[in-house]
Amino acid sequence: MMPFIPNSVRCLAIAAACFYMSGAYADCVDTVGLNAAERDFYNRANGALESFLPPAPAEENLWSADGMTNPENINVCKGDKKPGDFTVEVQRKYVWPDLKKHFADTVVTLTFSINARSFDKTLGDNSGAYGSPSPTRSADLKVHNVTWNVSTTSIVISAATYGVQAQQDSLRASIAAAVNLERLQGLVGRPLPAVAESEATAKKLPPTQLVTPARAAPAPAPASAPAAPAPTDTAKEAIDAVQKLRGLFGR
Repeated sequence: MMPFIPNSVRCLAIAAACFYMSGAYADCVDTVGLNAAERDFYNRANGALESFLPPAPAEENLWSADGMTNPENINVCKGDKKPGDFTVEVQRKYVWPDLKKHFADTVVTLTFSINARSFDKTLGDNSGAYGSPSPTRSADLKVHNVTWNVSTTSIVISAATYGVQAQQDSLRASIAAAVNLERLQGLVGRPLPAVAESEATAKKLPPTQLVTPARAAPAPAPASAPAAPAPTDTAKEAIDAVQKLRGLFGR
């Protein structure tokens, strides 16, 4: 895995955003952003999702970085404006540098979203979705669904090549185990808490414990062959008789 370089990534992201914005708005006579109600919903949703982001495990050199969109930067061409046409998404990247300096840093990303248009068809142990898909996303400014996903950065050289597969599996399992799924599901269909309330909740999150992923139980050892049964008294008598006969005939 290539080393995770925050400054370079940030610069590329800014450059890409500028390119996208220049192309997207080139033909716009005027642009419009979120109205007051949309901005309030977006900020509440952002804050609520941030309150689920577990801190990085307390391991040497392991750190995290957040990514989210500022609602003030959501602008569209005035003629294309649709009420609540946005999905709120937050991310936290957990970066565990390779201590052997092989440039195989482990990067695990936790993503939460509110009001996705559709759900991933490959939901598994490290992802989930609650509620129902929302084709109009946040049009009525209500929480229709919440999704979560823990993923690892796709790389050309496998983590196993540099001996960090176990580290990667452990970090991914630890982050997934730290997500409060019951509380997350409770956001669906209910009013979002105030931003200050979500911030207070975030400060109460317990430390993230590093766990070892469950491994398949080893196959049971094959049973040893049963011991031959001890001869019965009748068998012993027959053997003794044969020996006596051999003695009589000089054998």
